Amino acid sequence: MYFKFLTLSLSLLLSAISFGQDRLEGNLDTATQVYSSNNIYIELGGKGLFYSVNYERKLFSLGEKMFATGSLGFSLFPGMTKVQNSMDVMLPFSISIHKHLKKSHFLVFGTGTTFYRYMINDIEISNENIDLQPLIARLKPINEFFGHVNLEYRHQKPKGGFMFKAGITPLFFKKMQNFQGINSAQLSGNIGIGYGF
Repeated sequence: MYFKFLTLSLSLLLSAISFGQDRLEGNLDTATQVYSSNNIYIELGGKGLFYSVNYERKLFSLGEKMFATGSLGFSLFPGMTKVQNSMDVMLPFSISIHKHLKKSHFLVFGTGTTFYRYMINDIEISNENIDLQPLIARLKPINEFFGHVNLEYRHQKPKGGFMFKAGITPLFFKKMQNFQGINSAQLSGNIGIGYGF
């Protein structure tokens, strides 16, 4: 219910901004603005939990000053297993709508999912090994997904170059089988820097 309310509210906000921005600025210029098609950025927090390196590509225009992008990220960090060392991998994927407010200012709303591959300590018990003590623990790989929504401010020239971003990212863990002890939703902040071309 909360997710549907948040999505509807942000959609209405973006629609209002899109409808009224040019009229408020008194902009009568009908020339089409050219936007950079690619962004590469590093994000701290947000959809990659700790950090992620992301590639973002413009997909299509939604009007004179609004367009949609898709992004794919990568994050690698040490696992929390005690049997032996392991590495956890995250691949955040997002679809976002960018609204060009004016000059180098953008508002971005997006949603997506993050693939999370991690290891857990596991001891396999069966009729064949029940008498063999002690049983040897092993690492078992787990593949899961969690959802995210992000609302960001970005500072970047429309045609590309240096980019700074900051925002909030609600994370949704309800479907994750090994995270039952944590809240099903948490709020994360994110900041990032990158380059557009």
